[in-house]
Amino acid sequence: MTTWVLLLLVLLACSVTGTQAGLVEKGRDLVVSWFNQALNVLPKFNARSLMTWFFHFNDNVFFTLYRRNCEPKRIVVGNIESLADSCLSSEVKTKIIIHGWLSAEDNYYSDLMKKAFLEAHDYNVITADWSWYSYNFYTFARFSIDYVAPEIAKFVEFIVDAGIHPDDVHILGHSLGAHIAGLAGFEMKVNVSRITGMDPAMPLIFGDESHRLDATDAQFVDIIHTSRYTLGVNEAYGHADFYPNGGGPLQPGCGLELGVCTHSRSYRYYIESIHNEKGFMALKCDGWWHFTHQNCSSTYDYMGEGVSHSARGKFYLRTATKPPYALGDIWWRSTNIEGNKDPPLPLSNITRNKSSALTQKERFLSPTIEDYPTLLN
Repeated sequence: MTTWVLLLLVLLACSVTGTQAGLVEKGRDLVVSWFNQALNVLPKFNARSLMTWFFHFNDNVFFTLYRRNCEPKRIVVGNIESLADSCLSSEVKTKIIIHGWLSAEDNYYSDLMKKAFLEAHDYNVITADWSWYSYNFYTFARFSIDYVAPEIAKFVEFIVDAGIHPDDVHILGHSLGAHIAGLAGFEMKVNVSRITGMDPAMPLIFGDESHRLDATDAQFVDIIHTSRYTLGVNEAYGHADFYPNGGGPLQPGCGLELGVCTHSRSYRYYIESIHNEKGFMALKCDGWWHFTHQNCSSTYDYMGEGVSHSARGKFYLRTATKPPYALGDIWWRSTNIEGNKDPPLPLSNITRNKSSALTQKERFLSPTIEDYPTLLN
């Protein structure tokens, strides 16, 4: 009962506009502090051993490999024969997709992402299915991730032992799946190249980095925030954190819907970026207010598949209201402002991952999405 009351307080406190972000963060920090103090006085016991024995976690997390021109193949950790019978190759990069709550390996977005990767390149695309736990009450699913993640870690170590190089492994997770990816990275003995968190879940995610996705979980961690203050976290936990349209709580085209639409946009944006790696250009900035007032550095990068592993900090961008969502650099280039006869600003005026300030003229010429009304239809 206490847990649900605390969750309600967190969600209530978080359902506000971006201008109240400072107050929200202070209030939420207080609630989190109370929650952690409550956890510290709970009896200590070997929860992992008990939960693993009772729910058979190691028997209910499944991995399926997809390759071009190959039949899908279920790979079982420790089963060399299942590996030998598959098309797993150390010659190509490996993408591991982890779904979120109330979802499965064959859900709409996971399936779209799998197909997009295979269309783009000849990858090892692996889906991790923990739907036995995700199709349950949120509280159960949330506390299951601490026991599902080690199974993901064992799988990664298994394929690495079989010849897959950690530098070629990229794990992507949505919602609770993002935290599973992070916890798996924390657990495994190898350091994979990249973990991408697509709108990591916020409800009941408390504690330090050992209980959630964090920049220490892989060589490079990038995060896309689309429903902050409601279903997704607001904090910048990665090496590079992207906040399209301010990161929420609303996304253009979702109306006032604070649930599935905004939460799933992270999936949609990333899937689109697989075929358009330079479509989601984003500026490094201190916050959304600074971005909307053209008060950012000139450092930029690309949200999604095309991000540079050297990217560091918080990045902001705008998107269209419907597919295709990517605006490229259109919001950057100058518009025909009355009285302004200057040509569009070349992209050479800004630098990728190199800090320098925008000139006043560049700030003035930087348009907003409202300058492109056709994109709002």
